[in-house]
Amino acid sequence: MNNIAKYLFLLFTAGILLGGCKKFLEVNPDNRVRPQSVEDYQAIITGAYPQAFHMFTELYTDNYRFYDYPDYNNANINSWLKPIYLWSDEYITGNAVTPEAGWRKYYNSIYNANVVLESIDKAPGDDALRSNVKGEALLVRAYAHFMLVNIFAKHYDAATAATDPGVPYALATEKEAGSTYKRDNVKHVYDLIEKDALEGIALVNDAQMKVPKHHFNKTAANAFMSRFYLFRGDWEKCIEYSNRVLNANSSVRNLLVDWDKDFATGNYSAFANAYCSVNQPNVLMMQYTLEWNSFYLTGMYGNEFRSTFAAEDIRGRMFTFTSNQTPNYIIRKFRSVQSEGHQYSDVALFVVEEVMYNAAEAYVRKQNPDYDYAINALNTILVKRMRPYTALKRSDYPTEKAMLDKILDERRRELCYEGYRWFDIKRYNIPVTHWNGVRNIELKADDPRRLFQIPFAELTANIDMEPNPR
Repeated sequence: MNNIAKYLFLLFTAGILLGGCKKFLEVNPDNRVRPQSVEDYQAIITGAYPQAFHMFTELYTDNYRFYDYPDYNNANINSWLKPIYLWSDEYITGNAVTPEAGWRKYYNSIYNANVVLESIDKAPGDDALRSNVKGEALLVRAYAHFMLVNIFAKHYDAATAATDPGVPYALATEKEAGSTYKRDNVKHVYDLIEKDALEGIALVNDAQMKVPKHHFNKTAANAFMSRFYLFRGDWEKCIEYSNRVLNANSSVRNLLVDWDKDFATGNYSAFANAYCSVNQPNVLMMQYTLEWNSFYLTGMYGNEFRSTFAAEDIRGRMFTFTSNQTPNYIIRKFRSVQSEGHQYSDVALFVVEEVMYNAAEAYVRKQNPDYDYAINALNTILVKRMRPYTALKRSDYPTEKAMLDKILDERRRELCYEGYRWFDIKRYNIPVTHWNGVRNIELKADDPRRLFQIPFAELTANIDMEPNPR
């Protein structure tokens, strides 16, 4: 944060200037740009929303295998991604989809949320809008810290969370140049996330949002808490917030309709263009995101993963595709708008299906488990994924482990390449094997590299920042 805070305000002011607010072009006595009204702070928090900055975590997972196609792969792209795929801290920095970029961009979002929270009460404007903007800022701050602590720290364990190093929780903008920051423990970070998020949920009002699915609308905020409580191991709270979502929106994407409409006619681009859209009822919140998962020359392919889908599961064929030259299966979920050599797509941050998986897992793991609920939740999704469809039976999953394995497997298939598989691997200590071009190497359950390293630039600039063990 010490390294980042020095230029975050410059990023913020540049964003405001580019936004075309004429009064911000006026020169203040200290040459700083100052938001004036509640509407100005609304513009700040709208621009502060995190994209899917966690997408690089997909490289750590069992969804990819490296293939050396020397006449096909883009050497530059491969040089960016392969070190991360091999769980190395020595990746190329400065790229837009890396752990270093995620750290920097999440803290950028936090900084701008704090700009809003520190000053909006003094700004003139509509009080209903003010309340909503404050709620959004609290939720942005909570969500960004949640992603940071789950990427760069241990998974929440009630027995050790009070001593496990987490990430610094920034409750204010930096006031003195050269300030240093220590890592708050995981429990403290989670406690503050919960406080911010619950306060935010109480304040947000969908009626104050022009396009609610680009914001922390009430249902998306409840979906965030469904995930939060799942990760914290509070099964009853996870169920409570999952039910809040599902009572408001239980729409499951019908992929069979998409198959008949787009795949039967070979109109694959139409599927990609519409996969994540404000018009899709299952999408609760989405952001335009720089991503590499749909880039077709990376060397990182889904060949093995695609082959694990059952023949009747249309997701294997819909979510991946191959070129005619080599069997390099890549992602088809994103619309992949190219700009200056990068790929951009609309990416969902919360969907109804994830909430259903959260609730299913919580019902299995709570004190008085309900396996029937879990089976019904999975079948509610699978009936729109399988052709022909055969319902799952409770008797096929007689133990907690068998049931949880099935839930995790279904979550992996449904959300593949969206950056969420890694968090399940981490939560359940699942080992991962990767082919490095010569031999297989393994990331074991106890490997310290399961925690992404704090970026070296941050460690260098901030003497109080503790690195993760290696």
